[in-house]
Order: sequence, then structure tokens, then C-alpha cells
Amino acid sequence: MNTRLIQALEKVRALPKITLGEIATHLEGEAILVLCLVTILPFMQPIPIPGLSSVLGFVVLLQGLGLMVLDRPLLTEKMSAVVIPHDRFDIIYRAALRFTGFTARLSAFKHPATNSKPSKILCGLSIVLSAAFLSLPLPIPFSNFVPALAIFLICVGLIEEDVMLVLMGHGITAVVCVIAVFSFEILRERLTNWP
Repeated sequence: MNTRLIQALEKVRALPKITLGEIATHLEGEAILVLCLVTILPFMQPIPIPGLSSVLGFVVLLQGLGLMVLDRPLLTEKMSAVVIPHDRFDIIYRAALRFTGFTARLSAFKHPATNSKPSKILCGLSIVLSAAFLSLPLPIPFSNFVPALAIFLICVGLIEEDVMLVLMGHGITAVVCVIAVFSFEILRERLTNWP
């Protein structure tokens, strides 16, 4: 079990009112990563959620930038005030338990270098790229799940200081980028050959 992640989520669960701002305040160093996890966990399923991915993808994209540049969460006042009802957070918490059980079996290479500044910059870049793809309103199965999985693995890898999970997240991000470029090229070619 990924104990640090579950402990962080339990701290949030105990709050009388759960808002994105409260998460950022109470979790300090892990706030960026937990914010990313809370916002992507609804997409850890194969069926896309229309409309929601654009909004939450933008929140995750900002956190990726925050990880790269400031090493603290980037939230507007409106984002900070977003309330997550306890029953919804319980769904997120249960999803985290299920997926951390899966990542615990993969977790093998713990190393504190995963939290170095160069690593955080690279991880932030991967989060930004995956979040940008997540934000696209694509009605295609797995179009939300694949980038969400990349973000999930990177965030859990950073929280647990696990090199293998972080590398797996970077690998999935690379695949997402290749798919995005390939799709763009096909679309461009079809538009230029339009009768």
C-alpha cells in the first residue's frame, strides 16, 4: 500500500469542509500531487466524461506548471473555493485505495532523487503534456484514461519516491504525445485533401 498517499488523503478526508484551497493549505509539500490525483481520479475509467475533462484538465495543467516552476500549487481564487462534497471525496478515496493497491505491486525502486529539482521539472512537463491531452473534448474511449493514468503514476511515484512509477508515467506521456502528433498529421492531411 502506498502509505504516504493514503495518509495524505485521510488528512483531507478529516477536514470539515473539503475545498481545493484547503487541500493546498493542509498538505503543504504534497499538495500539488494530491490536487492532481483528486482531479484525475474521475477519469481512471475507460469512458470519457464530456465537459468535465476540459475544466479539470486545466486545473491539473496549472499544477504541472506549479511543480515545474514554483514547487507549490497554482490555484485561482475561484479554484480554491471549489467544494468537494464528502460523499464525492469518498468515491475518490476508494478509487485511490484500489489504484494504490495496483501500484504497490509495481513499486520496487524507491530513491529520494525522484524529488530532486530536475526530476520535478521533467515530471511537471509530463503532467502538463498529459493534462493538455486530457483537456481535449474527444469522444473516444480511453482518451481520458490514458493521460490520467500517466499523471496518476507520476504523482504516486513522486509521493512514494519510486523511480519505476515515475518512469512508467513518463513512458505513457511519450505514447500520448506520439498519438497526438499522429492524429494531428492525419487530420491535417485529410483537411488538405478535402474535395
